[in-house]
Amino acid sequence: MGKMTIKHFIALAALAAALTSCKESDPKMPTDGSGRIHYQLSIMTFNVNVDKRSGENSWAAREEAVAAMITDQKPLIIGTQEAQAHEITSIVSHHPEYSWYGIKRDSGNVPETTTSYSFEEAMAIFWLKDKLDVLDKGTFWLSTTPDQPGKGWDANYNRTATWVHFRVKETGLQFFMFNTHLDDSGNTARTEGMKLIISKMKEINTSGEPMFLTGDFNTTESNAVFDPLLRGTPAIMKSARANAIQSDRDKYTFNNYNAPKSQIDHIFYYGSVLALSFKVVDGAYAGKTFISDHFPAVATFSYTVI
Repeated sequence: MGKMTIKHFIALAALAAALTSCKESDPKMPTDGSGRIHYQLSIMTFNVNVDKRSGENSWAAREEAVAAMITDQKPLIIGTQEAQAHEITSIVSHHPEYSWYGIKRDSGNVPETTTSYSFEEAMAIFWLKDKLDVLDKGTFWLSTTPDQPGKGWDANYNRTATWVHFRVKETGLQFFMFNTHLDDSGNTARTEGMKLIISKMKEINTSGEPMFLTGDFNTTESNAVFDPLLRGTPAIMKSARANAIQSDRDKYTFNNYNAPKSQIDHIFYYGSVLALSFKVVDGAYAGKTFISDHFPAVATFSYTVI
């Protein structure tokens, strides 16, 4: 790739501003007079936080705010963490335009449709069903036995990764979405879990299609956990936070309902897509300053159709 000039950078910045101002209902825009069309893909990561069951941080107190945030942002895909069955039910009841897939991390069962409290978490992926076709999907556990429920290495909990193989209805672009939640205390579990995710990505994506990886990784991007993903030769993936043309790179995502604060939620990408923006969604919705103990983050990407 040639050296980027100031003229090239200004052109890319203008493209980023134009595309990120578009809604998903109008995802394409001619950009350079050549007849090429740039399509946008908006990918969100969001730890919805397990239901506290009572008080201002319970799901009952937050669900309208979460619904309002999704209405406002309307991402093409949402990778969620800590999603319980009743939280999933709530999200799709407010937003029937989304389909979803996920597996409970302890039992391996599909989360039920319920409005009652449901304990088990899933790494659920949501997508706009009128925009995307699903070609394949699956879940694996971050352990030495990835095909069955189990706890890996020094992890506190069973941890999983969920993936979906998508095709864009309008253009035919095929890509993979992976979503995960690394352990909160086990450093070996995070390190080995990331190695396993990379191995599974290579095993699943045999044709080298674009890929996205979202999640609550319980560590910052500078941590050695990410060395094989971001700092290999060549790197497996890139960070949207670090590489997007427009980025909230200094904003935190974990807020813990006001303190402490850290950058542990990330969006990574691979393939022939351009990272236009990375945004931390830290606004108030439906009167709630904190809709979860994590702020959602959304990255917008473009790819070119000739």
